[in-house]
Amino acid sequence: MIDDALPLGRRSLVVLLFLGVVLSVAFWPSGGAIPGGDPQVDANVSERYRSIDSITATRSVVVDNNATTTRTVADVTLVPGTDRERVRFRDSGPSRYDRRISNGSVLWLYDSDRQNLTVIELSGSPTPVLPARVQRLVAAAGLTDAGGQPQEPTVAPLPAVPRGAQPRPNATDAYRVEYVETATVGDREAYVLSVAPASNRSDVGYRQRLWLDTERFYPLRTQTAWTENGTRRSVTTTYTNVTFDASVPADAFRPDVGPNVTINRPETPDTEWYRSVDRLSEATSITIPQPSIPPEFSLTYATRTTGRVQGVGLRYTADGRRLTVAKYNFTYALDESERDLVVDGRPATLDRGPTPSLSWSCAQYRYTVRGTGVEIDRLVEIGRSIGCSAA
Repeated sequence: MIDDALPLGRRSLVVLLFLGVVLSVAFWPSGGAIPGGDPQVDANVSERYRSIDSITATRSVVVDNNATTTRTVADVTLVPGTDRERVRFRDSGPSRYDRRISNGSVLWLYDSDRQNLTVIELSGSPTPVLPARVQRLVAAAGLTDAGGQPQEPTVAPLPAVPRGAQPRPNATDAYRVEYVETATVGDREAYVLSVAPASNRSDVGYRQRLWLDTERFYPLRTQTAWTENGTRRSVTTTYTNVTFDASVPADAFRPDVGPNVTINRPETPDTEWYRSVDRLSEATSITIPQPSIPPEFSLTYATRTTGRVQGVGLRYTADGRRLTVAKYNFTYALDESERDLVVDGRPATLDRGPTPSLSWSCAQYRYTVRGTGVEIDRLVEIGRSIGCSAA
């Protein structure tokens, strides 16, 4: 169980978490173990990770919500750092697709029972953050050589699979990274690391355990647990039968379906980015919110979304912290149990999770303010500064 406390004698390092910050520390190749102590990794961890051209494996995902457990097994072909993937689910169930294929710009979801192919256009390109995060975790666990050990490494636990299943840790929490042991996953050796808040005061009781391949530092297993609304949840993703740099056919990331397949192209929102609020206001008829943002924050970009959902968004950053303001034409009535406070006379919901958010509705629009590394009281102040003035 990943909730078990680790022995006090293990090496630990308390680190301050700033999501997305990349260290400029280099680690040079090779690796090994020192008898009687923790293994010393003298390797360019992120480069080893980035050098992976492709992966073929069997992937299992186990989601546990207290007494309810689900398990999904798939044969996968992946290109790390991109959206290119080919996933064939071994048991797709009665109502879900059994193949998921993406070439990086288009996603195909295939249901062989119904002979239905859903085509989704992807927008934007992924930001390869995992290699840098893995490098920081290895450094924070004290596994690098003395010359490569940073003084104040920044650490972010790895995301769990599936996306959206688990909350992101608070960007201002202190996390402790510990080397546990060297173990095996399938037929490959892995360094086992434990990531947990340095204090038990974390609202979500976030815990993560990682099994990193000792040669390529790819996470062969990721086990993440947290508490949400009083319910203990966990996600465990395991890769076995792993082959790195496998030979992948050129057509591997395109669907191979028959002529009688029904093709479904759902309408998807289209998002455009702008460098300033003025440019955004010239392109949209939606009144743009004017939040009272702390002076240390600056606008990173503004967005306009059109299609099935129409709206505008603002993103601000400051020293690793983030603020986003969104306004979109999708509203719904709140249940009384969801009413946490009032914004401009309207009921609002406040999510106090690791990425706090405040949402409320005015007329035909819904507003959401989110913050990473931002105090909840400050988030509420920003929301109330917007109110319904932009409705």
